[in-house]
Amino acid sequence: MEFTQLEERFKKHLKLVSRNYLEFYRDVNDIQRAALSKACAVLDFILDEKDGYPGTANKLYKDLSPILADMDLQYIPHNYLKLKEKITILETTDKSIVDIIQLPRTGNNNAEVYNDPEVFSWVMQMYANDYTYSQEHIIRKVTQMCRLTLKKEPSRRWYGQTIFEQPKMQFLTGAKRYGSGSRKAQIFQGYNPKMNALYAGDCWEMDATRVNMIAHYVEVVTIDKKTGKEKKKKVEVYPVIVAVRDVHSGDILGYSFGYSENHSVYLEAMKMAVQNAGYLPYEWVTDRFPGHNKPEMIDFFERATVQGVKFTISSHANRKARIERWFRTLQDVFYMDSKYFYGEGIQSRNKYAHRSADYLKRIKKEAAKEGWDFQKNIEEVVQHVENYRNTNLSTYSRTHKTIEHSPAELHHFSEKPNVTFVTEATISMLFGLRKKFTLKHNGQISTEIVGVEFHYAISPAYYDIISNYHGKEVIMTYDLNDLSLCYLWEKKGKLLKSLCEAELMEQAQTYGPDKNMRPIGIGEMREAAINELKEKELENMIGEDSLLMGRYTDKNKASAFENSYWDADENSSIPLKKASGDGLSPDTLEDIILRNTSENY
Repeated sequence: MEFTQLEERFKKHLKLVSRNYLEFYRDVNDIQRAALSKACAVLDFILDEKDGYPGTANKLYKDLSPILADMDLQYIPHNYLKLKEKITILETTDKSIVDIIQLPRTGNNNAEVYNDPEVFSWVMQMYANDYTYSQEHIIRKVTQMCRLTLKKEPSRRWYGQTIFEQPKMQFLTGAKRYGSGSRKAQIFQGYNPKMNALYAGDCWEMDATRVNMIAHYVEVVTIDKKTGKEKKKKVEVYPVIVAVRDVHSGDILGYSFGYSENHSVYLEAMKMAVQNAGYLPYEWVTDRFPGHNKPEMIDFFERATVQGVKFTISSHANRKARIERWFRTLQDVFYMDSKYFYGEGIQSRNKYAHRSADYLKRIKKEAAKEGWDFQKNIEEVVQHVENYRNTNLSTYSRTHKTIEHSPAELHHFSEKPNVTFVTEATISMLFGLRKKFTLKHNGQISTEIVGVEFHYAISPAYYDIISNYHGKEVIMTYDLNDLSLCYLWEKKGKLLKSLCEAELMEQAQTYGPDKNMRPIGIGEMREAAINELKEKELENMIGEDSLLMGRYTDKNKASAFENSYWDADENSSIPLKKASGDGLSPDTLEDIILRNTSENY
């Protein structure tokens, strides 16, 4: 009860008396002025209360101490013994309350503010420099300059309090010190929030990275410059993976591997993505990978653009940030299960970033015994990429903990309103290997691929192509992974016009016990069908003119034409000609005239 009354009396006294001390503190800011005046009121209250307060000599100070702490009053000690010392000074000396209550270190020359604008400028110039000088280096250099120019040296603490530890100085110099776009400079730069793609195929991102599996060895042959002799040595190599990721679903639609980034590896990944998806995306984002400006790639970009693809080529990591993050997901979540995974990149600061040196030494020996090579490395990575594609996002992602679908499922179920669906022929035109040749031999093609002779034949169903392009140069596209079929094209500037496909011909075996004459019979049937179409087209082209040659008329041809002309069967090759409008009734004609409409006929 006494303690509660003390607090009420104290707060009332503080409110009434503190304003009387404001006039003594005009050289400080308003916040400090109010706090100093309240501290004076505390001593004033103690002087009024201490003679009549019941209990021991220290009881008033002990009871008042927790009240001061709860109110968090400044410039007055909260410890009861320190508080009593202030009162003792007032009673034993001629000092007043305002003489005792001052800002900390007032009157101490060491507390004087160092304020040399030239020294400040030196420090700021070095601190904002993109050389990224260390703080100790800046202090040493500025101290040296002060001694050369006979200036007073600032204390070491001055550097921290004035510049190094000030949020404003960090804000002003951060981007310059760390460089635009660097990891440490990101907190000093703004960003634009972006939504995810609305549909599958709205955007594909493509990038490459090193496969973080232990290295394998390959034999390299070098030429000694002095002796000119060949030297063989084994070198450590790491594969590179190129991946194509759908932004909406996160599915990895295509990937390929190589020892280095080049246009061939990128084309292989792009081809796999289009084959798996069955369409071309609305937008395709990639960087300026090695070989992006080669004629083959420029040719591909032009043809894909004609098909409706918008290409965005940017070297900025934020432009394809999602696939950059996917590479980290692949390492953090899926590669962790692999005993061959050696860890994350050298810049990673995670505690689990790298496997121990002892473990790596042991696993390299095991891998060497198992015959660890490029093919096994690829098989290991493909396994983890496919695991990612078919693992529900909720299994490992806190952000997507409610999504019980895998990236592959999300891509499959998503609508695809903005894509361009393509056929196998279009895929062959975009990614297939090419050869030029002159069409002849009734549409048969003989060509050598990777040192082996292949024979293809155009079906009689494409007789118009066989006849109209005989003796003309056409382009054949084919896929080394499937040589059972090739596609023929007519070159139109930089583009290709689709003609038809040609199937691989089975070659007859006419020797030995495995003799197989069936392909000869199939070839003769095809040849007969084409010859029949030739004769029929020739007869139609000669037509009724053969009846007007008098005694030179070939009776067989004339009879054949007459029979064909008058044959009313629906399979007749020459349909009866009709007069324009003979299918319109009188009522229909009247309606056309009166309503001023038209009809296609």
